Amino acid sequence: MKKHTAKITSKSIEQSGLPSDFKKAIAEYIWNGFDANASVVELDFDANAVGYINSFSISDNGFGINLGRIDETFGQFMDSHKTKTFDQNKFVKGKAGKGRFSFTTFCNKAVWETTFESKESDFLKYNITIEKGKLQDFQTSDKIVSINKKTGTKVHFESFHSLSGDLLESEEFINFLASEFGWFLFLNKESDYKIKINGQEIDYWSIIGDFREFKETINGQTFHISYIRWNKNIGDKYYYYFLNHEQKEVERKHTSFNNKAIDFHHSVYILQKTDIVYH
Repeated sequence: MKKHTAKITSKSIEQSGLPSDFKKAIAEYIWNGFDANASVVELDFDANAVGYINSFSISDNGFGINLGRIDETFGQFMDSHKTKTFDQNKFVKGKAGKGRFSFTTFCNKAVWETTFESKESDFLKYNITIEKGKLQDFQTSDKIVSINKKTGTKVHFESFHSLSGDLLESEEFINFLASEFGWFLFLNKESDYKIKINGQEIDYWSIIGDFREFKETINGQTFHISYIRWNKNIGDKYYYYFLNHEQKEVERKHTSFNNKAIDFHHSVYILQKTDIVYH
């Protein structure tokens, strides 16, 4: 194992504004998976009859974490290589390098088991370990050639202090995931993006009342527009979300129906299929 030290102290990390509850903390790892170009993120856990968690992990089929860039990713804080993410609620998702520490909300240790493809087209696998008591330090194992020629990352959580099996299988948690990720899964439905819990796919369609999709061409640029009416409130305000070709938010504006008394829960997503080139 090789020890690395981030340019920050554990106390500063804990005071930096990490998620306040397990739902938001877990969402960080799901977003990190999608940030890594994953199409499927899976939550798997095993708990006994009284809710004690024997194991809990979050895995994705993204491009993994390149060991050659580990000091640019895990070694940085508030200056991560991620500059834009799928940021709907303005809680920084991986953007400032904080998301990886979210496990401290519900457990004391996290181990990333990750496989990436090298420049030589080898699939290399190694582990990264962080413990709550010394967040500024992380350990990396020696890399080995993976037998399974697939990239991806699996985060194993250990030593739980405020999480139980009944919370992970609760209706409240399932509804939270549907509300948090429903818009993103909807926009990627043709690519079959999904989130699973113990093999069961999250049903985000349950929170969608109706929708309409169409295209508009303006000055030679084609925009894909999706209007969604939600069955319930998924945020304090209602917006037009302007997304680039990577489906990452570049701007948002209030719609004209932000009166809560109307009880009209909606969002409009304007997706630009190619970046605009200015001459």
